[in-house]
Amino acid sequence: MRLHRLDLIKYGKFTERRVEFPNSKRDFHLIVGPNEAGKSTLRSAVLDLLFGIPQRSVHAFLHPLNELRLGASIGNQATSLEFQRAKAQKQTLRTPSDSVLADNTLMPFLGTADRNFFDQMFGLDHARLVDGGNSILNAENDVGQVLFQSAAGIASLGKIRDALLAEADKLWAPRKAADRAYYRAADLYEKAGTALKETTVRTKVWAEANTRLQSVIDELGGVSNLLRQLEIKRSRLERIRRIAPFLHTVRDIERQLDELASVADLPADAATTLSTVERDLATARQLLELRSSEVEKAQEELARIQIDEAVLEVASDIMMLEECRMRFGAYERDISKRQGEVDALLADMRRACAQLGWEFGSEDDIAARLPSLLVRRELSRLSQAHSGLTQALRAAEQAEQAKSSEIQQLSQELAEMKTGDVRPTLRAAVAAARALGNTEVAMQKQQSQLSKARTALANAELALGRWSKPIPELAAMQLPGQEELLQVTQDRLILLNDKKALEARMQDQAGVVSTLKLKISQLTELHQPTPKEAVSQARQERDESWLAIKTGAISVQQGAEGFEVHLHRADELADKRFENVEAAAQLQSHQHQLQQAIHQQSILDGQFSELKEQLSQFDKIWTEMAASFGLHGMKLENIAEWIAKRDKTITVAGEYQDAKDSVDALTRQVEEHRLALAAALRDVELHIEETDKLTTLCVQAELHIQAADSSRVRRETLEGQLKAAKAQAHSLVQTAVDARTALNSWKEEWSAALVKAGLPQESATGAVGGALELFASLDELLGKVRQIRVERIGAMKADLEKFAEEAQRLARHFGTEFNGMAPERIARELVKRLTRAKETRTEATRLNEMIRLAKEQAKSAQESIETASASLKPLMERAGVNSRSLLSEAISRADAWRQCMLELSKAKAQLVDGGDGLTREQLEQEIDGMDLAQVTAELEHTTAELGEAVQRQSMLSAEKEKANSALESIGGSGAAAMAEAQRQEAIAQMADAAERYVKVFTAAKLLRWSIDRYRQEKQGPMLGRASAIFAQLTQGTFHRLVVDFDAQPMTLHGQRADGKLVGIAGMSDGTRDQLYLALRLAALEMHLEKASPLPFIADDLFINYDDGRSTAGFEALAALSEKTQVIYLTHHEHLVEPVRAVFGQNVSIVHL
Repeated sequence: MRLHRLDLIKYGKFTERRVEFPNSKRDFHLIVGPNEAGKSTLRSAVLDLLFGIPQRSVHAFLHPLNELRLGASIGNQATSLEFQRAKAQKQTLRTPSDSVLADNTLMPFLGTADRNFFDQMFGLDHARLVDGGNSILNAENDVGQVLFQSAAGIASLGKIRDALLAEADKLWAPRKAADRAYYRAADLYEKAGTALKETTVRTKVWAEANTRLQSVIDELGGVSNLLRQLEIKRSRLERIRRIAPFLHTVRDIERQLDELASVADLPADAATTLSTVERDLATARQLLELRSSEVEKAQEELARIQIDEAVLEVASDIMMLEECRMRFGAYERDISKRQGEVDALLADMRRACAQLGWEFGSEDDIAARLPSLLVRRELSRLSQAHSGLTQALRAAEQAEQAKSSEIQQLSQELAEMKTGDVRPTLRAAVAAARALGNTEVAMQKQQSQLSKARTALANAELALGRWSKPIPELAAMQLPGQEELLQVTQDRLILLNDKKALEARMQDQAGVVSTLKLKISQLTELHQPTPKEAVSQARQERDESWLAIKTGAISVQQGAEGFEVHLHRADELADKRFENVEAAAQLQSHQHQLQQAIHQQSILDGQFSELKEQLSQFDKIWTEMAASFGLHGMKLENIAEWIAKRDKTITVAGEYQDAKDSVDALTRQVEEHRLALAAALRDVELHIEETDKLTTLCVQAELHIQAADSSRVRRETLEGQLKAAKAQAHSLVQTAVDARTALNSWKEEWSAALVKAGLPQESATGAVGGALELFASLDELLGKVRQIRVERIGAMKADLEKFAEEAQRLARHFGTEFNGMAPERIARELVKRLTRAKETRTEATRLNEMIRLAKEQAKSAQESIETASASLKPLMERAGVNSRSLLSEAISRADAWRQCMLELSKAKAQLVDGGDGLTREQLEQEIDGMDLAQVTAELEHTTAELGEAVQRQSMLSAEKEKANSALESIGGSGAAAMAEAQRQEAIAQMADAAERYVKVFTAAKLLRWSIDRYRQEKQGPMLGRASAIFAQLTQGTFHRLVVDFDAQPMTLHGQRADGKLVGIAGMSDGTRDQLYLALRLAALEMHLEKASPLPFIADDLFINYDDGRSTAGFEALAALSEKTQVIYLTHHEHLVEPVRAVFGQNVSIVHL
């Protein structure tokens, strides 16, 4: 079965998302997405699609649980199906049109696979890969367990087996231990039996104990009534003592309220309001006086201030003039400095003209004599090209001469060389011999394996003991299968356990009989009870004596004495029996129990004899079965181990024969190739010895071939070099001619350029270079001189002229005051005058603002006085007064009345709280009728009586418990029934432990046999395929997987390319993960050979692999994808390129 398409209709974070899986020869699909993209959701979706959505799903966070739905298109070789999976209690399979499908619709596609099998066999993620690597490390000493749990995808197989064995050991073992369930139950059984035997019913003092108990109960009831009366009295006295002060307080406050008479109803904050108003009035009056005086003073100062408005009108012009003065102040010095710089530049120009041989005239004359820039650039180019042309000519001539010498030398060497060739037969013989590899090492390795296999076979045959036989006979033996042996072993184990349990019961029963006999003997010696038979016998003798007298058989005189003796004897025995009736009852009970115990003992003896006979018959049947197998005297418990040894012997024998055949085949191949190589060497006239080994002949032949090949290659090289040299010689001649032509052209261009520059024709390139530098220097100096005169000196003079004009303009604005002053002084004087005018104006502004604020505050103070006076008017009207002093007295009386009312309310609340629910009238009546001076003494007396009553109640309660315990111990106890229940519970626990032990121990044996059987059947082909995958995953670091058959149990090793064996414990964590992956893939491929394919889902298996091992892992999955569909989930984008490298550019890639 494969997935053609997966529809995430409403599932997890997805809504109407469709994922296509196109079919191809390599059915591989890569699903890439960042973290939280939904890869794990997609993996869960496949499981839920095929096997149903669970009752509770973690993927119902976006869509409601009852709306979850998945869809898919699946198919196999026979048919295809479009369906959907809904979340429902039943009928979850639907068609795309929501029609119901049968629950077994997917059976043709899934086969017998269920959810757990599919997840274990066809699913693997990184966490389970790591767990698998750790599990095979824990099981490294058992190759069978490694193979079984890797194939099944079970990473805890060893833990399961160990847990089974540990649980079996905790249930039962031949050696008794306190921590074993069976022996704990046995101890409980013994204790319960002992308690049952010792539990008896006593009846002598039951009546007395019952009477004593009733007496104590009656007396305890009287004490309880007394306690209630004393408690009521104590509560009343406590209440009177508690609330009397509060009642007195209430009465005092009520008298004070009567004395206050009528009081004005004023607010509670009236006093605070009056105090605040008086304080505000005083503050406002003082502030009014202060601000009025400040206004008068400020107005006087303002009248004395005069402001210079003429200066303030041109304030901005004055500030700009001052700014120019400060900025242009250093211009005179700068102009002098710049003129010095111009003189220095002119001096440099004179020196340059002197070097050129020119007379220094005006600046314009020098500018006219300077060559143009184009002429100077042409001279510079020609000067730089001269050395290159000269060197090129010299190099061309030297190369021409060297190439001629090389041609002559190569021709001479070719003429002196000899020709030679190697026959194809010799090459073929050497290649065939080398194909065998290092034959001596291989032969030693094969001999070592043969010796090892021979030793292993001898050890295996020796381990078979006296039942050892030739290999063909061992292979032909018809031995029972594991299931048959398991059933037989389980049957015998059940019989043995039943026998041991029965022996324990017989021992317990014998102990019960002995105990009962001892009790009967002790009871008889201690009480000497009169049995019922003795009383009946005495009464019969009495009746017979009386009957003889009554019938006249004897006279009264003769029989009277005998009748009296019999009468007294019968009465004496009856009285004695009545006195010891309890002992007699116990004796009779023990006798009945003894009879039952002896009967039970006889039943157990019969069962034991029958069980021994069954066990004897079972052993006899097994002896006959063992004889029929050809294993006389073989015990049942040893047969499974012997069969395993026999299977190992057959396997080791096959390996020995394979090793022997390999040695013989290698010997024949080596001899055949040695003879062929020797004949080929004789054909080329080389001397060889008959005793030379194949390796020696290979070395001799290779030296001959190398010499011939070297000579041929050298000749071919020389011929090629000569041909190339001749071709290069013609090119070098032409290069020399071109170099001479280029140099002549340069000389003509050089002469023309010197004329244009006005330089002599005989000028050398160095002198021309110096002249060019002087030309450039003069050009630069001329530019600097012109720049300084125009941009620096001229600009500063213009700024100074504008500054002087602005200063004179402002001076004329003030008349003749500044006539004759320099511009700088005019600017300074105007700035001083402007500063004084601004200060005067600022002071006037400050005084005006101060006057305004003082007037506003004075007005506000007057308003505050009026407001405060008005706020007291309502209080005066309510108090009925017309002055603040009378209002103050009225407020004091109102506050006193209000305080009394608060205290009265508080006192009444306390009176009610402490009055235990009584009214004030009841409380006043109770307190007035009591002498308060005697309350404390009477309360102490009542408390003392109450304490004595409580102590008496405690004593009577203790006596009641004691009497009740005595009565319960005498009769009506369930101790015997409890002991019997505990005994039956112990028996049940022993049976459960035995049954569980058989089940657990058998399961552990079955698991061990299943592992061995799987190893025997699957070890060869599975290890072969796993070796190839493991070598591929490790990129050749490990060559294959090897089983050590000598170890017990057999162990698995990895063989490196150099032949070194590495155990599982010696591998790194990553290598163990790769080993587990190789075993899983090999087991999956073997499973697919017998079962229908299902999609294999891998989740980020290569998260810790480098690029090389990741590619190797994808190559292993590529092989699997040719047999079944493979879906690989990852959040590593960089794995896309390795996947395309393995599967091609058209590989199916889905981005989430």
